[in-house]
Amino acid sequence: MARLSKEKILRKSKTISIRSALAILSVAFGVLITAQFRSIPERVTNPIAPYTSLKETKESLYAEQDQLKKEISGLQKQIETIQKDSEDIVLTKTELSDLKNKKAQAGLTRLNGPGLIITLDDSKSGNINDDSIVHAADLRDIVNLLWGSGAEGISINGQRVVINTAIDCIVNTILVNDTRISAPFRIEAIGNPDLLRDRINNTNILSNIHQRKTQNGLIFDVDTNSDITLPVFNGTFEIKSTGNADV
Repeated sequence: MARLSKEKILRKSKTISIRSALAILSVAFGVLITAQFRSIPERVTNPIAPYTSLKETKESLYAEQDQLKKEISGLQKQIETIQKDSEDIVLTKTELSDLKNKKAQAGLTRLNGPGLIITLDDSKSGNINDDSIVHAADLRDIVNLLWGSGAEGISINGQRVVINTAIDCIVNTILVNDTRISAPFRIEAIGNPDLLRDRINNTNILSNIHQRKTQNGLIFDVDTNSDITLPVFNGTFEIKSTGNADV
């Protein structure tokens, strides 16, 4: 009986430790999310910015991304360790769901479900000007609105958007996860389709994009979809080309 009681105590202690670790991970992910939003650079409206300034911006961006990715890597290792330690521990449905959500936030798993598909592209008619082309700031505005509207996962041109994703513009090139992407931009978001669509189509929220669509021919199409699959995050420091043409 004494031995059995001791085993129960050890088992309970181990369960409490794992639950505490999950709570710590939740806080850590929250801190990283906050850091990501703080790190969003100012919108670049002048494509002919000084080279030195662009170089400093790029180096600062890469340094910050490097630090965030190291922190994410550390958290991922902690999750793997916890999972191994918890093989013999029965967690509650809430705790298992919380762990699954944290893995999804880190982009460690593919996501599938209903949601929204947004196509954003440069105008195909009229004169090409600052208001008729897509900017990195437009993508950031849409992504932030989707997160704020309850999106569970987002991707842009096949690049999974996670808490350490940076969307930036270097001269006329848009980078997502250090990968060069080009128009047309296909933004896929999993979540409540009706809620996401209503928020995105609200002209009082994305007023600048809606105005440029009407006045300058900017392509901004929104469709719901019942079967969207988002890829696993595969961020890299190498610059690769995707899409049909250079931005």
